[in-house]
Amino acid sequence: MKDGFMADALIFDVDGVLLDVSRSFPEVISRSVMSGWEKYCAGTADRRGYDAEIERILKRHGAFNDDYDIAWALLSIAASSGENLLSRALPCGDKLLSEIADFRDSVPAWVASKYGCMVPRREMRALCVELYGTKGNGLHLLETPMLKKHWSKLGAPVGIYSGRDTMEWELAKESLGWEDFPDEFAVLADSGVAKPSPEGLEILCRRLGASSPVFFGDTASDLQAAAAFGKGRFAAIGDLLPEAEFRYDTTEEAVADALSAD
Repeated sequence: MKDGFMADALIFDVDGVLLDVSRSFPEVISRSVMSGWEKYCAGTADRRGYDAEIERILKRHGAFNDDYDIAWALLSIAASSGENLLSRALPCGDKLLSEIADFRDSVPAWVASKYGCMVPRREMRALCVELYGTKGNGLHLLETPMLKKHWSKLGAPVGIYSGRDTMEWELAKESLGWEDFPDEFAVLADSGVAKPSPEGLEILCRRLGASSPVFFGDTASDLQAAAAFGKGRFAAIGDLLPEAEFRYDTTEEAVADALSAD
């Protein structure tokens, strides 16, 4: 990050930034859609319920920050098709883009207004929670750290702005070896604050005493939150946001650059 900028705080998303979740949450979504298609829609699950193309479309939208609601939304869209085969009911490519083009509000409100209550949201979310697991079991055990240092050794105050709830963040802390991370410096989904709102960044900067943070994220909701916040820098991790001014292949590289004034 050129022009002499130096971060006075490091604020991280978790999934795809601090933790490689490529083998956990996508698999949770896929399995829950397939299971839900048979259980709630009496259909035949003849294909996977989630893939890289669907993920890229949804994660570049901005509203799809909750993976469990992604599963519910996809199943709701598929259920509205009237098809029996999941391969014919699940929208992909241009069809999916067309389905999601007409909203920028919350996913639950949009699904309810457009598709009704064809699929039970509470039951779908419970299925996702079961698949993701709790301490000692579930797909979360496949997650691996993308940043090797302890939070206290990063060289600047650290905050977390994540779509995870408290239980999921506790599992993430264990995977990272950050069990001692202070609760007051994490803004999570069950706080009532969610991306793409900039409110989480505002809260964390107040608590951290920061005015020029770097927010590390990997999806459109992260980029939109940073843009609305309007201070500091946004560091895009991975290849989902090629339009970002500052983009990095790894979180390690991004953190090093954020703390360098060269």
